[in-house]
Amino acid sequence: MGIAEQGKKERPKGWLSGSDSRNKVSLKIKIFIMCVSLVSAAVLVFAVLGVIQFGRFADLLSESGAEQDRIVADTTTSTMYKTATGSFQKYVEADAEIIDNEFWLMKHDVEMLSKGVQEILEHPDDYAEKPVSIPLASDEGKLSAQLLYSRDADRGDKEMMSSIRKLANLNDQMSYIVGTSETINDCLIALPGGATIYMDRHPEQKIGDDGRVLPFNSDRRPYYVGAYLTGKTFFAPTNYDYFNDSMEVMLGVPVYVKGRLAAVVAGSRLLSGMEDMIERMDLSDGSFICLINESGNIIYSQRKNGELAISDHNRGSILVSPNVELVDFLQKALEGGKGYEQLEIDGEPTILAYAPLKTVGWTLLLGISDRELEKPAKDLVKRMDVISGETLEKTGFISKQTQLIMILIAIALIAFSIFFSLQNAGRLVRPIMELKNAGIRFIERDAIEMETAPNYFGSLNLFTGDEIEDLWVTMQDLEINIVTSVRSLKRVTAEKERIDTELSVATKIQSDMLPQIFPAFPERSEFDIYSTMTPAKEVGGDFYDFFLIDDDHLALVMADVSGKGVPAALFMVIAKTIIKNVTLTGKYKGPGGILYDVNNKLYEGNDESMFVTVWLGILTISTGHLVSANGGHEFPAICRKGGQYELIKDEHGPGLGMFDDVDFEEWEGDLKSGDMLFLYTDGVPEATDSQSELFGIDRMLNALDDSRKEENLQGMLGKVREHVDSFVGDAPQFDDLTMTIFVYK
Repeated sequence: MGIAEQGKKERPKGWLSGSDSRNKVSLKIKIFIMCVSLVSAAVLVFAVLGVIQFGRFADLLSESGAEQDRIVADTTTSTMYKTATGSFQKYVEADAEIIDNEFWLMKHDVEMLSKGVQEILEHPDDYAEKPVSIPLASDEGKLSAQLLYSRDADRGDKEMMSSIRKLANLNDQMSYIVGTSETINDCLIALPGGATIYMDRHPEQKIGDDGRVLPFNSDRRPYYVGAYLTGKTFFAPTNYDYFNDSMEVMLGVPVYVKGRLAAVVAGSRLLSGMEDMIERMDLSDGSFICLINESGNIIYSQRKNGELAISDHNRGSILVSPNVELVDFLQKALEGGKGYEQLEIDGEPTILAYAPLKTVGWTLLLGISDRELEKPAKDLVKRMDVISGETLEKTGFISKQTQLIMILIAIALIAFSIFFSLQNAGRLVRPIMELKNAGIRFIERDAIEMETAPNYFGSLNLFTGDEIEDLWVTMQDLEINIVTSVRSLKRVTAEKERIDTELSVATKIQSDMLPQIFPAFPERSEFDIYSTMTPAKEVGGDFYDFFLIDDDHLALVMADVSGKGVPAALFMVIAKTIIKNVTLTGKYKGPGGILYDVNNKLYEGNDESMFVTVWLGILTISTGHLVSANGGHEFPAICRKGGQYELIKDEHGPGLGMFDDVDFEEWEGDLKSGDMLFLYTDGVPEATDSQSELFGIDRMLNALDDSRKEENLQGMLGKVREHVDSFVGDAPQFDDLTMTIFVYK
């Protein structure tokens, strides 16, 4: 029999009906009855004081209205001005980011094309020759690839012509870049010998009046010269198109084969298209946009006249302006920062904000006159003056009306308080104290006593006929629930201890599967290796491995399973076992074939769609020749003897287990004595601090360079871990953190 049921059975029959029944009186009413006399006195005092103070407040409000209007007007104007200038700065930064993104897309497309050019020129035997036509007038308006020559090009150079016809394999990619991109007007591939593949929609512009194809000296164009001199992607200053009068922005990307310039890949976009985009960014009638390059030359301006205005054919530098204040401002803006200042432009105070276009090194200016910026604030102040006057008139009327209402309410409250205080009295404290004392004694009981004698609150007799009785019944039910909870807590605690024990065993098993004894190969003096793995949870999905395939070949493995916890750990065990077994069979000569087989095995029956990213390298110990394949994993880092760490940008395939029948490209390189190789999972660069900032590749490379001061490999990895821990601070570990360092002696 439950406690609540016992309490109900102890209640006398008919306790709510008949001659012996008692009507319940709300506890709220009892409290009100006891306190009404005090409330009456308090109401009287506060009513009198309220009437007096409210009258004085109304007079004071009327007298200080003008002063308040002045303060509000000044504060409002200042605040709105600050808010507007802050928003103005954010607007120019947003516009700069939009424009810069256009140049970034252009740079990305051309650089991707350059990679295809490099691939063909480095492996010409892998590609067939395709024909390339000279410009044809009949192709006007059609997107086509055209073969052009410089004036001094040797058209009998068989090697150059063979290279051009093999590069024609990229015609589809060039057509895709120009045809689908909103930023690129044309693109080309120029060889040092004078032959160029040119892709655009205007072949008719390359044909002279005599019907002959015009010469095209690509090597004399600014983008070609800049790419050659700098050895990297180069944005040339704005210039006229070689075949028409259109202003354009061009960039060149050099392609080197065996240390020599083999080609320059270029692309351009018309300046007019960029001007149309800027026109759509217009903020208001009183604002203007201006674009200047790194030399201070005006590329574009919405100003029709004045200090920041240009004509269609006069894009001069404003760094020679007689306005010294403006020149100082522009020199600061061209340093690549962000900000705004108030300047005198054409004799008028103007707010001028700036933000950089990082891809091309240009600066975007956004200006608006102080008069336009302050106009909304001044209009608001005028409307506030009108509203304030009307408010003061209404305040006087409401003040008198409120005083009268407060007096009437006070009289009514006092009358009701006296009446009900004379009619009612009661005792309230005793049942509350009984229930309180019973509750204290119940809390002091231990768990064993609760289970053996649960009927505790049922021993009371609190038929008060109000909320106290309801609370008493509730406490009986609560007693039953507490006893039940104690029993459940014992079971849950035991189950948790069992799970913790099993997870501890799983952690030990996973740790034992990875190589833990160092030095790993004490009998081999040709190399040394050291690895660590720290899971984010009790068990993780990262793993590393290294083992000898035979006396002259060493396999290196670094991998990361999707997800975390027990599922990732189980998949890790499967993946590690398959990789090692397939490698040791000797069935495949290179890591690409090994990953192909492992991927298919992991794909079979993978209903949970889990996958693992893997870097697998096979080192020929006697020669230092390294062959690797990358299945969606992080780029490894290499440090040549006496140099600094840098990433090996090998070709990526997808993670293993996602798709079947995937071919993995192989990377090859040679290690010299003293060269070091660093393998890791994404837990290193993606370590996150309390501000959600990532550790990043740059910090990782700096940490690796700093670690070279240590005497052994264990100390080097310890130094890298110190850098990561110092950056993360008190933030929890986000992902498994696994590292391997290898030195070739």
